[in-house]
Amino acid sequence: LLSYESTHNQSITRSVSKDNTIRYKSNRYSVPLGTYQNRSENLVWIEIREEDHNALIIRKEANGEVIAEHRISSEKGKLIQNRHHTRDRSKGVEEFKQRLLSHFKDQVQAAAYLDEISQRYPRYRRDQFTIIHKVSQQYPAIIDTVLAKCTTEKLYNANDFRDIAHHLDALRDEPIEEAQSFYTSPPNHSHLKASTRSLNAYTSILGGRT
Repeated sequence: LLSYESTHNQSITRSVSKDNTIRYKSNRYSVPLGTYQNRSENLVWIEIREEDHNALIIRKEANGEVIAEHRISSEKGKLIQNRHHTRDRSKGVEEFKQRLLSHFKDQVQAAAYLDEISQRYPRYRRDQFTIIHKVSQQYPAIIDTVLAKCTTEKLYNANDFRDIAHHLDALRDEPIEEAQSFYTSPPNHSHLKASTRSLNAYTSILGGRT
């Protein structure tokens, strides 16, 4: 599969094979292990930079981050491989996820929540898990309540998870009646301010629902 995006920068697409390589001219070039995904389009953008001694630049999106860079070989039938590409980074993320689950009482619900995040942000799973891990360390007493709230409201994003934690922590200083109402029919808490960002983005989600 080959298509031209721009003849100016010679940016074209290539299909990723199951062995996590792409073909360019007569050779195969490696991409990081796990780049190939089942049920995915499995296309990457490549760019040839002649000014960099014929460097082959590979991206997942046309203007996205570089996932691989190779010197173009003048030989034929060769596998040009970066040894770092053979490391299965997904194993490290999975181990991180298992450690994160241990912080929750309801690990079944936590696993379902983290799996949903993984499906929505496959390339940023570790970043998402890192944020949730920091929340679990900062607010260990309320993370199960945060998990339940995020699951109910379908807030499958680590930033939302963090903001809900901040919000719940702030409610500890509120009257009991107002704090209790957060779990049932949450009022509009637009007067509260989060330390990281305005709550306006999600008080509309939390507030006014019946």
